[in-house]
Amino acid sequence: MMRLLSPFSGVMNGKPVFDNTRRLVRLAYRAKYYKKVGFSAVGRIPLLTIARSHFTFLLPESSRPAYLTVEFTNYCNLKCSYCTSPLNLRKRGFMSDETFEVLLHQIKEFDLHRVRIVGNGESTLHPNFAAMVQRLAECCSYLQVVTNGHYLNAQKIGSLLRAPVRLLEVSVDSDNRQGYEGSRIGGNFDRLLTNLRLLKEMRQKLGGPTVVNIRVMIRPSQMTRESEIRNFWSSYADTVMPQYVHDYTRGMDPDVFPHYQVSGLIPRCSVPSKAMTLHWNGTIPLCELSQRQTGMPDG
Repeated sequence: MMRLLSPFSGVMNGKPVFDNTRRLVRLAYRAKYYKKVGFSAVGRIPLLTIARSHFTFLLPESSRPAYLTVEFTNYCNLKCSYCTSPLNLRKRGFMSDETFEVLLHQIKEFDLHRVRIVGNGESTLHPNFAAMVQRLAECCSYLQVVTNGHYLNAQKIGSLLRAPVRLLEVSVDSDNRQGYEGSRIGGNFDRLLTNLRLLKEMRQKLGGPTVVNIRVMIRPSQMTRESEIRNFWSSYADTVMPQYVHDYTRGMDPDVFPHYQVSGLIPRCSVPSKAMTLHWNGTIPLCELSQRQTGMPDG
């Protein structure tokens, strides 16, 4: 039987697997997630744009990216053991009002449909988070937000649901306090669960189209318990999607899967034509590794 080192590592039986084959594996493995999220995107994102975000090299080139990723800030309240953010590989800051206004103008000018708020920090730390989410939702047809969930209070949950954010993804680890707080340094497992319960209650009360997805990080040591871990989080969200922890910190965390780019394998890069990332200060990285701040500080 063919076996992946991790389902999306780009390596199968010791050989590199790239582009469309790896994408098909991902689509099949996350079928439930894509079915739920895909339904929410129907009529809001053109079908050709959705297809282009998955099969970049099978379709004609486009004059615009399939989606835009926006980083409100690269400050974070957590120091996850496998994340490059704690390494301080680039200057930290918050997106300015001036940069945000230019962003809104260009989203409208280029008629971008899908915008995803994430980055190398925690977006809810931005002091103008609620207002920025509202304005982005007004100028694009499909808005996504990724958060670690620690600042999901009633005010911010209300702003997300009323915007509305079409897809809200909460990134988590493990299924218990020891595992979670051991990976997410500075995190509070009980606080996260309290916030997720509040999110569920407020969504039931306010209604709206927001789909909630839990992105649970899975390590090699957790593969035998993956179903159990996913089941734990299933009561807090519409879908639970595994995200396999890859080696972006070059050996600082040993319990991770090898990443095909860091491992020296060089696939065709689809990022520039598939997704564009905007950093908090207005800069745009052209490759996935620079986007993730992969590497180690100089000196």
